[in-house]
Amino acid sequence: MSFSRVVKFLPYILAAYLSLPVFSAILILPSVTSVMLPELVDALFVSVFSASITTLISAILGVPLAYTLARNRSRLNQLIEALVISPIILPPIVTGLLLLSVLSPGGLIGKLADDAGFRITRTLFAIVLAQLAVASPFTVISAKAAFEGVDVKLEFASRLMGAGRLKTFLKISLPLAKKGVLAGLLMTFVRSVGEFGATFMLAYFPRTLPIYLYTSYLKGGVEGAIPVAIVLWVIGVMVFTFIRLLGDGVAGAERSG
Repeated sequence: MSFSRVVKFLPYILAAYLSLPVFSAILILPSVTSVMLPELVDALFVSVFSASITTLISAILGVPLAYTLARNRSRLNQLIEALVISPIILPPIVTGLLLLSVLSPGGLIGKLADDAGFRITRTLFAIVLAQLAVASPFTVISAKAAFEGVDVKLEFASRLMGAGRLKTFLKISLPLAKKGVLAGLLMTFVRSVGEFGATFMLAYFPRTLPIYLYTSYLKGGVEGAIPVAIVLWVIGVMVFTFIRLLGDGVAGAERSG
């Protein structure tokens, strides 16, 4: 085979490798005959419910933060942005360990909560905290890019016409950036559903889908964990498909006007 032909197929080598999990799921699915359905349903509920709470919190807190970072490029906000992005760079288990050091009963915040009769670790609340630390940056990054795509002249015109900051944000900025904001929230949701490392450190119980996959693998090997893996894969594919259906407005690609 000539060098030119090798170069021609070179771009598809990585794509073929990344497609292996998809083809594996398709091939294995017909052979899946047994699964602990009640436990799987419980884990699915915990994952979806906690991820929904995490996504809601990300919308309430992350979207305003994204707008602030998009409109104010001070050194302080650049530092804040770096801190917000850092959980994406760090391995999730590292983020979870650092959170555990302050939220466990022996940590600073955890001790205060424990003395007040409220335990943080190994609870649904801990799952949300773990997901929020790892997944909410996706909302901030995507929403920030979307807000940067909104023409500030439209916001300025709204303010000149007597609208306040909040009304301008709700009537002008947010509607124009809605696709990028929604894409970020969807990425936060699916990342929360699949979160393992930080959740493993903070809240082994109640079990989410990734934790249940891990315990199923320990008990039954690959065959025992495959059904859970397929459920996670289906959720990811569904959310990704929906994000693609949002069109060119994803992550701030849509321009106002």
